[in-house]
Amino acid sequence: MRRLTGLGNFTETQILAAAQQQYAGGMRPARVNWSCAALIVVDMIDEFVRPHWSPYWIPEATRQVPKVLEVIESFRSADRPVIYLAYEVGLRGLNFPIGEAQVPIGQGLEEYADEIFQRVAIYPDLAPATQDLVVLKHCYSGFHGTPLDSVLKSLRAETVVISGTMTNFCCGATAREAFWHGYQVVFGSDINSTDDVELHQAELRTLARGYAKVMAAGEIIAGLSAAGSGSPA
Repeated sequence: MRRLTGLGNFTETQILAAAQQQYAGGMRPARVNWSCAALIVVDMIDEFVRPHWSPYWIPEATRQVPKVLEVIESFRSADRPVIYLAYEVGLRGLNFPIGEAQVPIGQGLEEYADEIFQRVAIYPDLAPATQDLVVLKHCYSGFHGTPLDSVLKSLRAETVVISGTMTNFCCGATAREAFWHGYQVVFGSDINSTDDVELHQAELRTLARGYAKVMAAGEIIAGLSAAGSGSPA
């Protein structure tokens, strides 16, 4: 890394300019190993994707369904794993972190408690195929208290590609955990969604600077295709 200046001589302008450059430029990881990649589809369930149905609906998630499906199909065609993550509340939420009940996103919705999140309902247009896997989770992160890490290791996955909703909650949390577990992380810029476009962009910038390689769906599909043909990805 190029030395910026001598210790004790940094200016505020230098520090802020360097930060902006890193947010904009993102990480420079080694070449993505697409031949050892797994796709993780986070919470593309009725509660978030089915139009007008639930107070948790994310309209952008619905709009992204065709593009998410295109990426899913590219992984299936390449014979690479597709893993769905979805909330489950089979133990009445007793297996959830206590703090999750205290966050604003879950407050004031008690009247719907018996009608939403009562079964795992992956949006029908994205239904898992026979060869796909479903891992049930209990909080934002797909790794916390789940067998996801063991599943990925059994599959010999080295790279995880993150898609789903919400960008700045479950998707971002899962991407961070994947990074801490030692995986190379690819985060889809146009196959992750949330309810605030500015926060979506902010999360992409944060992940790009410190956790993941941010790529568009077309780039992900091209990488998989190139790996399958033996070309450099």
